Amino acid sequence: MSQRILDLNSGTAMVITDLHGAWDAYRRLRDTFLVERAKGSVDYLVIAGDLIHNEGLEEADASLDMLLDVMTLQAALGKDRVIMLLGNHELPHIYGLTLAKGAVEYTPRFEASLTRLDQRYQVPFKRKEVTAFLASLPFYVRTKAGVLITHAGASSDVSSLKHVERLSNLNHDDLIGMADRELKKFDVASLQRGYSHFTGVSYEEQARHYLSVSGTDDPRYNELLRVLFLSGQNTDFDLMWSALFTQNELDVGESAYLKTIRAFLQAFSETSLHEQRVLTAGHISVKDGYCEVGKQQLRLASFTHAFPRRSARYLLLDCEKAVQSSTDLVAGLRPVFESDQVVSVAPTKSA
Repeated sequence: MSQRILDLNSGTAMVITDLHGAWDAYRRLRDTFLVERAKGSVDYLVIAGDLIHNEGLEEADASLDMLLDVMTLQAALGKDRVIMLLGNHELPHIYGLTLAKGAVEYTPRFEASLTRLDQRYQVPFKRKEVTAFLASLPFYVRTKAGVLITHAGASSDVSSLKHVERLSNLNHDDLIGMADRELKKFDVASLQRGYSHFTGVSYEEQARHYLSVSGTDDPRYNELLRVLFLSGQNTDFDLMWSALFTQNELDVGESAYLKTIRAFLQAFSETSLHEQRVLTAGHISVKDGYCEVGKQQLRLASFTHAFPRRSARYLLLDCEKAVQSSTDLVAGLRPVFESDQVVSVAPTKSA
């Protein structure tokens, strides 16, 4: 079973987050990592989730190219050196779920690109390898320095040792298998009709649109129905969903969120040889590429969530040197773009 919590106890990590299909930003950061690694000044690349899903035009969306590049890089350098964490935008593609914000639908474009990938010849990865890679991704990185790295931040639903242990042992295949077994207990045609009635669009049309299936005989055709059986009171799926989709203080207010951070870090400290004192995460838009949330969280934006985008930052973290507060991390922030560089929002996909 894949490790959901990784430990880095020495060396320097380069932490980036939320690139959302932006090839130019990804290429700059990847190349910076490779150059600094060759110098011996950086040991790990930690991509803290949401590598995929661009809200712009399709030709500007390099999501699959970037993900395949990370898979290639990891195969060459090792999973212990190139680390990608699961973000809320990667999660739906493990389960066959849809993801949208207002009128923006994120999942159909990426699913279509996976279908096209299966139609290509002589490629090192197919859909099944991509989805298996996503399903293998860890959720958290703990460090001897006392810095916990994740995608979304602290969740109020992850506040005890028991919660951390449940996430640590989470198995996507088990959850999918359980949902599919429940699905088989019902008349699937009736569920499809109910799904169509609720959404106002035929199930077949939605399956083709959201899952990019070839037709009713496609083995993935009924995956949209899984959502009916994945969620429930206090399930591991709901716990994971909360951990990856939490909106931090936007949900509860800053005062309450600071208490959430403390409980969150305490829960992870109980599972670690080293106290976890500071949280580093992306997920939410931030002015100037970073901000401190109290003294126990550094919010990082490496492209999409940085305003303005030329203020995007990455973090260099000594994984061994003790960090006492988020302020201690600020000196390790570096700009993704030099001040005279123009940020491209429609990058070429060629390396």
